[in-house]
Amino acid sequence: MRHSGKLLAIAALSLLPVSAFAADLWLVNAHLIDGRGGTDVPLVDVRVVEGRIASISAAASLARKSVSSQSASAQSTTIDLQGAYLLPGYVDAHAHIGDPASAKRALLSGVTTARVLGDAYLKGVATRDLIRQREVPGPELLTSAGHIRPVLGEPFILSFPQFGRYYAQPLQGVENVREVARAVIARGADVLKVGASERAGLAATDPRRQELTMEEMQAVVQDAAAKGIYVAAHAHGRSGANAAVRAGVRSIEHGTWIDDETLALMKQKGTFFVPTLAIMSPLGDPHGDGADDVALQLRTHAMMRPLREAVRKAHAMGVAVAVGTDGDYGEGESARVRPGYEVEELVKLGFTPLEAIRAATFESARVLGIEARTGSVTVGLEADLLVVDRDPRLDTSTLFEPMLVVNNGEVVLNRLY
Repeated sequence: MRHSGKLLAIAALSLLPVSAFAADLWLVNAHLIDGRGGTDVPLVDVRVVEGRIASISAAASLARKSVSSQSASAQSTTIDLQGAYLLPGYVDAHAHIGDPASAKRALLSGVTTARVLGDAYLKGVATRDLIRQREVPGPELLTSAGHIRPVLGEPFILSFPQFGRYYAQPLQGVENVREVARAVIARGADVLKVGASERAGLAATDPRRQELTMEEMQAVVQDAAAKGIYVAAHAHGRSGANAAVRAGVRSIEHGTWIDDETLALMKQKGTFFVPTLAIMSPLGDPHGDGADDVALQLRTHAMMRPLREAVRKAHAMGVAVAVGTDGDYGEGESARVRPGYEVEELVKLGFTPLEAIRAATFESARVLGIEARTGSVTVGLEADLLVVDRDPRLDTSTLFEPMLVVNNGEVVLNRLY
């Protein structure tokens, strides 16, 4: 993806200047999973020129391809994938990346684009800008620069001190919410996040309770649309999710108790569903580490069944489901969650492996509105790619360890020896 930063050298994790990378790249003898959900997995050669996919052709002789590429350009590099599986890079539609080290971990996990929803102290914005300035390696980040909800919280208010009056009182009213949304947009947000229901990750909050009203969220959607920006809604409860969909948000995040009426409305309006299944499962596991707070662990355990049922229904109804980890790729509890976990969860709920991979790539790119430039292996798109050594249609665990990662046409990780 674009703005990929100084990148990792082939077969090494040390940084090199951009000029050290080949202008042209041939990836040959690869089984192609293009991310769009098609069942054909042909053996292909892929040519990358100036960061974009220039051609996809039936696999030819490696020796013949190597000779032709070398004669065409002294800087051309050919990598024989020896029948490994080539996919689009993951697009994490719901992440919380907030520092360069976490961004690098995400990239080495095969994440080439991520939407950062919620941003403490604008650290996600700063990390995004460092990546865009090519100072640090990382995925392309689209950031929300905060979370617009009645209780804005200290990180938000310290980032936007003009709203200090909400330190001790809730944000309410259409015009007040609109003022906050405009300030976040002015700060450089790529996407806005609104609170349609309270958080599930705190024992003191009730995720069934609605937060912003439909009219308040509609005001945010209108102001965002005027700037070409989408709005994501944090929504667990039925009423909050329904209000958010009617307000015109782009996606429902979590959606634990979403009902059939709201799912039908999402299908009608083209609203995306980003359920973040994988991060909730270990929190509610009474046999594992789980959440530190017992009450929170019990609640999360109770939430998993309705959430899984909502995802099954969404899939059956044709609602577009995308993959978001809700993880920060840091060093704490949520650092363990990767897109591969979400793919596995979707397969357990009836998705085929190729449908689940589509959710983690093409559908997630559609949520962000960037499918015309990334999210699938298609001629003309940015070369954001990952390679795994086994067929993920038969073994999804292979998705947890990419053997090769290409970010905007540059090899950032190569484990192919």
